[in-house]
Amino acid sequence: MKILKFGGSSVADAARIRKVTEIIRNKVSEGEDIAVVVSALGGVTGKLVMVCDSVASSAHEAEQIIKWIEDLHLGVARDLLPVERQPRMLAEIMSLCNELSDIARGASILSEVTPRTCDIILSFGERLSAALLCEALKPLFPGVVYVDAREIIRTNSDFGKARVDLDVTFSLIRDCFGKNRGLKVITGFIASDSRGQTTTLGRSGSDYTATIIAAAVEASCVEIWSDADGVMTADPALVPEARSIEMLSYPEAMELSHFGAKILFPLSLYPAMMKKIPVLVKNTFNPDHPGTLISIDSARGNGVIRGITSLRDISLINVEGSGMVGVAGISARMFGSLSQNNINIILISQASSEQSICVAVKKENSSVAIRILQETFAYELSSGLISSIYSEDNLAIVAVVGENMRHVPGVAAKVFTPLGRNGINIKAISQGSSELNISFVVNENDLRKTLRVLHQALFSSEIRRLNIFMAGTGSIGTRLLEMIHEQERNLLSRRIELKICGLINTRRMILSEDGINAGTWKDQLEANAVRADFGEFSGNVVSGRYENSVFIDATASDQPVQYYSQLLSSNISIVAANKRANTGSLELYLNLQRSARKRNVSFNYETNVGAGLPVINVIRNLIAGGDEIVKIEAVLSGTVNWLLSEYNGTRPFYQLVKEAMRRGYTEPYPGDDLLGIDVARKILLLARESGFMLELSEVEAEPVLPGGVPEGIDTDQLLEIIRSREELFQELYRKAEEKGVKLKYVASTVKGSASVGLTETGVSHPFSSLKGSENCLIFTTKYYSRYPLVIKGPGAGVDVTSAGLLADIVRIAESVRV
Repeated sequence: MKILKFGGSSVADAARIRKVTEIIRNKVSEGEDIAVVVSALGGVTGKLVMVCDSVASSAHEAEQIIKWIEDLHLGVARDLLPVERQPRMLAEIMSLCNELSDIARGASILSEVTPRTCDIILSFGERLSAALLCEALKPLFPGVVYVDAREIIRTNSDFGKARVDLDVTFSLIRDCFGKNRGLKVITGFIASDSRGQTTTLGRSGSDYTATIIAAAVEASCVEIWSDADGVMTADPALVPEARSIEMLSYPEAMELSHFGAKILFPLSLYPAMMKKIPVLVKNTFNPDHPGTLISIDSARGNGVIRGITSLRDISLINVEGSGMVGVAGISARMFGSLSQNNINIILISQASSEQSICVAVKKENSSVAIRILQETFAYELSSGLISSIYSEDNLAIVAVVGENMRHVPGVAAKVFTPLGRNGINIKAISQGSSELNISFVVNENDLRKTLRVLHQALFSSEIRRLNIFMAGTGSIGTRLLEMIHEQERNLLSRRIELKICGLINTRRMILSEDGINAGTWKDQLEANAVRADFGEFSGNVVSGRYENSVFIDATASDQPVQYYSQLLSSNISIVAANKRANTGSLELYLNLQRSARKRNVSFNYETNVGAGLPVINVIRNLIAGGDEIVKIEAVLSGTVNWLLSEYNGTRPFYQLVKEAMRRGYTEPYPGDDLLGIDVARKILLLARESGFMLELSEVEAEPVLPGGVPEGIDTDQLLEIIRSREELFQELYRKAEEKGVKLKYVASTVKGSASVGLTETGVSHPFSSLKGSENCLIFTTKYYSRYPLVIKGPGAGVDVTSAGLLADIVRIAESVRV
């Protein structure tokens, strides 16, 4: 025999009840001997609780709710049953609702709803739904029997959470099943005490009903039918990537349930576990899905962690004091006093020094718990043996569960390392000696991020996902998005997924938790964007809703730089093409470096110098290996080198500048290139990375453009000034030709100084052969003194810069796994 239990969502309306009857019909047609346990229609139990809450103070409100319940069931009956079979069912519904109204009126007269009366009121949900389902099954199974569980489940008189007398109950169930051999529809959740008074079984009471019956008749299986594809690895409402778990052991299921998983309550599993009856959790609306099998065995060899679950609205009660050290009985008094006042302790954590102990309780019990403990330890508080008793509120408990964790090293690291990398603070930790779960407390505001980080680390580790937020959709930003789209398959083959969650430019911005398609982002930005507000944009990035987040700065603006410190302090990695942060004040540069180290996040800016050339990483690797930078000489402006290489006096210099702008070689304002500002910033950054702590004002910069230019002019005015000075460029070119040298715009730094200027280079010099937008850097170091290290390659261009940004992003993705 199998016991099938259908939850409230499975019988919420007539269409769903038809699905249930179809499932039952298929089971019976396969030769199964079954009994069905049913919950109240979806939402009805909540309404009945409202009746209990309102009846003493507002009889009218209670009557309105009962009328709603009656109308709901009458509507379902009319929709579910053929006309000729409706009258008897409609009459039964009205009769039950009249009885409910009478009870509510009586309670209203007394102005009191006792736990006993509340249980009677709550029983009507299952009595109505079971009657409806039984009537719906009669055309298929004429001999179907309605069974009121109050006749077969005996409890004590603890109304609201009655305890079952299993010996008496088993005898009653076997007697009932012996007399009724056909299909049975049984009310879940309700029972009765020895005097015949209605009781209820508490949380997951209908599941408990099903497993009690299964244990009594020694069923082959219990099937729990709900609206989910079994037990999920995490709450799908918080972790969209959650998936169903194939197998769980009884202890694993109990642990997940205890800490908030929406499956059977631990007590509900006990009868099945006692008789080793497997429990199968299935989806009424996707019956072909295999669901989750809960049995004596866990899924061996199928991962260490089974699931992640959580409890909200938690408070942490802390008891601290040096007088607790070595004193026996402190914990016993603490737990005993809370237990005597019916305060449930969910989690316990104690420092090994014995100077503090904390317990997690429901937030609603926090103030009472504090008062009780202050009374319990009044002497210790007054004498200073205990220094403080206080609570921390707005917390959540997260539990990572898996029987296979036992004796497997490194599980804790897999749990806590990604949390630390994402800036999630752990308030308390608890792990039992059984090693069945690791539980810890976090701020409730961090719960969603915590679950998503853990789920990716523990269940989606084959895919390293980054949530990308980008400022700047100009030529570099646009090309980077194109590359991400073009490289999607290649990145996935390397187990990397880049999810675009936010874009902002000077006019508009868009944010999406579901992701922005890198191939159609322009359409989405046009259709769904709002006015750009960088403060709001960065606020969303650091909100805690996104895990493994990376901010990309593809601008040349100071505005994003203002938010770098906040981003890094919120454990957001940064990839910057924008060099303004690293070449601003020395204080800002050092603070950003410290923030990144402190938070253990990445601050990558390889493209600040040399576009896609490996420059910054080379310096860092040299220093990490014990080398010392003595001198750097470099051609660092691909723009200026292209201009000087192309210029031969036949084509005006200003026309070449316009061509460089068209090719994407120049800064957004080309004056930054021609006045030496861009190169000065680059050599300043190289100096700082080499250990030479300089300010930008200390870099001696000679402009490429003879005579300089006034401040505040736009690009058109700049081009006009360049055109007017063509003769000066021709003169510089002729002099170099006469000497047999080439003009190069060279930056250099040695300890304590940096400079930029036009330099004449002979044909044997490495700079002489540079063509187009090539950069070249010559490193003289302690180890590379006789033969300096030379790096050469394209130093400007949209493609190489965007590729350099993508490489920086991929490096972060490769570090995501624990």
